[in-house]
Amino acid sequence: MAIEKIHLNKLSPGLKNIYNKAEDLVTKNKNYDYGITLLNDHLVKVVPGFQEARDLLRLAEKERAKTVVGFAKISGMIKASLAVFKGKMQLKKNPMEALSLAEDALAFCYYEGSLRFYCQVALELDEIELAIDAMERVLELNPDNESIMYELIDLMDGVPGHAVRILQLRQKIATKHPRDLKVQTALRAAAAAATMEQNAQKAEEKEKEKENVATRDNGTGAPDLSDLERGDRIIRSEEDIKEMIRRYEQVVESGKATLDILRKLAEYYQKVNMHEKAIETYQKLSEKQGVADITVDKAIEKSNVALANEQIQQMIDSGAAEADIAEARRSLLQYQIDCGSKRIADHPNDLQYRYEQGMLYFESGMFAEAAPEFEEASKIPQRKELSLTYAARCYASLGEFDKSVGILKPMLEGMTYMDNQKMRVLYYLGTTYELMQDNTAAYDCFKQVFDSNAKYMDVADKVKKLAPPAPAGAEAESAS
Repeated sequence: MAIEKIHLNKLSPGLKNIYNKAEDLVTKNKNYDYGITLLNDHLVKVVPGFQEARDLLRLAEKERAKTVVGFAKISGMIKASLAVFKGKMQLKKNPMEALSLAEDALAFCYYEGSLRFYCQVALELDEIELAIDAMERVLELNPDNESIMYELIDLMDGVPGHAVRILQLRQKIATKHPRDLKVQTALRAAAAAATMEQNAQKAEEKEKEKENVATRDNGTGAPDLSDLERGDRIIRSEEDIKEMIRRYEQVVESGKATLDILRKLAEYYQKVNMHEKAIETYQKLSEKQGVADITVDKAIEKSNVALANEQIQQMIDSGAAEADIAEARRSLLQYQIDCGSKRIADHPNDLQYRYEQGMLYFESGMFAEAAPEFEEASKIPQRKELSLTYAARCYASLGEFDKSVGILKPMLEGMTYMDNQKMRVLYYLGTTYELMQDNTAAYDCFKQVFDSNAKYMDVADKVKKLAPPAPAGAEAESAS
């Protein structure tokens, strides 16, 4: 028994006036009690399909619940429980009456019991979106409750338009169970479903965009999308980029921005160092996507880092104290570390982020922190040798030479040809021996590299510095 949907513009003038009055009461005057009465008794119950009123009613109930305490809260819960009891009696024989009682229960007390009953009624009416909304609100009250997350996933499973939200929930569950194969398998399946859904949405948006491409600025204020239809034109200069920014901004202002347009606009902002606008646009993109997007998160981080570096340079130019500059740099580094740590927590199985975090630590001289990150990253087949080499360099810098040699020497055993990979391992094994003051072993490593490529890094200088002295007889023979 689906409820016929009715929008504000289809209501009678009298009901529109009631809605407008209720909206002012709730959003401007914060008079939640009166607003709830108007919305529940005069709109939602009269026009059950008026979703805008229902959304505003939920907002008012939720906000009022934050202020109700003591006996008033207990009294509200008792009244809500009675409404739920009566509603359950009506659920099968008169579900619309049960819906009215469910609305009363929420008006009396916005809590889990009322919301769960509302979900039950919505399912009986075959109103799956209302049921999902109710369960979302239950989860909002219990944000870390996994059983509620699973209930919500079960509700949304197979319902078009919810694959992205399912992925969000699966991600949250997976962070709590990084070693649970069943959880991780479900996460991968959810990611694939979300990708398919997003691709379908993008395809639909592109079709809509093509329909809008023909629109020209002919005095109507509509944006000119002619260049966007063919894809971005060749960008040759900063002026070209700024022109594209102007056009994309027109599209955004017209309300026709797609995910692709927001992404491209943000990228253009970054190219001309308009980082504050880039961050704002990426945040809009993230909100519109409704799902964690690692590329967006990293782009926001990039702009924040750029802004911070600009501020640090301004401090240097203005003659700020060295201690203040050092503190600013320390804060920036901590921000980058925090961003990386969050990525690792959100995506514990993606070892590429461990490699990136290791590089951040390494370049900052934090070798003790970098080494374990590189050792984890070495589980990536394509990154194995490079990650282990970095780990060895970390241990050498920490004075743990045995660990460094213990990593590098076994790597050489499987390297038949003197390629760049083998030269790199030999070079850093040589630098480790050099730090250990084992000049003979160091020379042997550097000489192997030198014989293959005399221009590799500073190996020529290393060989010249560490070359053993010529025998005395050889010197005399040479002189004669």
